[in-house]
Amino acid sequence: MSVYKQWRQQFFHQRLRLLIWLLVFVLVSFVLFETWVWLTVPDYMERNDFVINGVIGFVFAVALGLQMLPWGKQHPGLIFWGMSAGVTLSLLTASLIGGNIDDSDIILWTMVFLAQSTVVPVRWQLHLRSQLTLLIPLTLLITVAFFNVENAAERSNLILGSVAAYIYLLWVCFVADLSVYLYERLRYKEFEARQEIQTFLHAVSHDLRNPVTGTQLLLKSLLAQPGDTIAMPRTLLEQMLQGGDRQLVLINSLLEAHNNNLKGLVLQRQNVSLCSLVDAVCQEVAPQLQESNIIVANQLSPELPTIAGDMTQLWRVFHNLIINALNHNPPGISIWIKASVESQPQPHIRCSVRDNGVGMTTDQCTHLFSLYSQGHRRRHLSIGLGLHIAQQIVAAHGGTIGVESDLGAGSTFWLTLPLTNPTPS
Repeated sequence: MSVYKQWRQQFFHQRLRLLIWLLVFVLVSFVLFETWVWLTVPDYMERNDFVINGVIGFVFAVALGLQMLPWGKQHPGLIFWGMSAGVTLSLLTASLIGGNIDDSDIILWTMVFLAQSTVVPVRWQLHLRSQLTLLIPLTLLITVAFFNVENAAERSNLILGSVAAYIYLLWVCFVADLSVYLYERLRYKEFEARQEIQTFLHAVSHDLRNPVTGTQLLLKSLLAQPGDTIAMPRTLLEQMLQGGDRQLVLINSLLEAHNNNLKGLVLQRQNVSLCSLVDAVCQEVAPQLQESNIIVANQLSPELPTIAGDMTQLWRVFHNLIINALNHNPPGISIWIKASVESQPQPHIRCSVRDNGVGMTTDQCTHLFSLYSQGHRRRHLSIGLGLHIAQQIVAAHGGTIGVESDLGAGSTFWLTLPLTNPTPS
C-alpha cells in the first residue's frame, strides 16, 4: 500500500468515528424533540417514529462498535457503506409504512449525504455506492407506483412530485460526490508536494553537506599548522575548488529544473548525428568508467539519419543516462547503447541504454523520472535531478523516455526522437 493510501485509510477511519458521533447527536436531538411532541400533543405523530429511531440508533451502535475493532480499522469503507445504507433504507421503509415519501424524508436523506461528504471527504466512489443503495430502490418504487396508479390526475401529481424530489436528490448526490472528488484530488497533490519537499530537503542536506564538510576539514587542517602564514599545498587548493564546483553544479541543476518547469526548455536546433554525439559522451566519461571498471559499447550506426535537435541538450541526456548507470550499480558492469529507425506512429529514432546491473522494481521505475527521485542504490550522492532533466529535454524535442527493468536483471532506458520537427504547441 502506498504512503498516500495508508494516510487515506487512517484519515477515513478517524473521520468515520467523528461522522458516527455526529449522526448520533443529530438522532438524539430528534428523539428529544419527538418525545416532547409526544408528551405535549399525543395525536400529533401518525407513525411510530420511536421504532425507526431505535433501529437507526442500533445501526449507529453497531457501526461504532465495529469501528473500534481491529477489523474496523482495516475495513472502514464497509462500515461506512453499511451505516449509510442502514440509515437511508430505514427511513425509506418508514416512509413506505406511512404510505408516502414526504419532504421531511428528502431533507433527512440530504442531511445524511451532505454530512458524509463534509466529514469524510475521501473515496468518492464509496459515497456514490452508498447513495445508489437508496436511489436504486427509490427508482423502482417510483416506477411501480406510477404503473399502479390508474387515475390520470393522480398519476400526473405522482410524476411531478416524484420527479422533482428525485432530481433534487440526484443533484445533492452529484454535488456531494464532486466535492469529495475535488477535495481528495487537492489533498493528493498537496501530499505529493510535501513528499517532494521532504525528499528535496533530505537530498540537499546530504548532497550539499559533503562538499562543505570536505572544505571545512581541509581548512581546519591548515589552521592546525603553526605560524601566522600558512603554506597551502596545490592539491588542497584543487580539492577545495572541486568541492565548490560540485556545489555550483547542484545549485545550478536545481535552478534549471525549476526554470524548465515554469518557462519550458528553449532548444537551439541543428542537424545532430547521434553516433558522433554518443562517441563524444563516452570519451568525456571515460575516466570515471575506467575507475569503476565499466565497459560501454556504442553500437549506434554512423549511417543513422540525423535529427533536428539541440546537440548540447541531447549530449546531457546520454551523459545523464550513462552516469545514472554508473552511480547506481556496482563496478564491473557493461553498458550497451543502441538505436534503430522506426516508422510508427511517426518516423523516429528509438535509442536504448541497457546495463546488466542490479535492476529496479516496478514501483521504482514508475517514479524514477519524478522531481528529486533517487535510485535505490547510490554510490555517488546527487539530488536526483539528472533523469528528470533528461525527461524535460526529450519532451522538448517531441519524444518520450522510459525505463524497463527487473530486479537483478539490469535496466534498459529508452527514448524516442522524431525525425521531423514536432508541431509547436
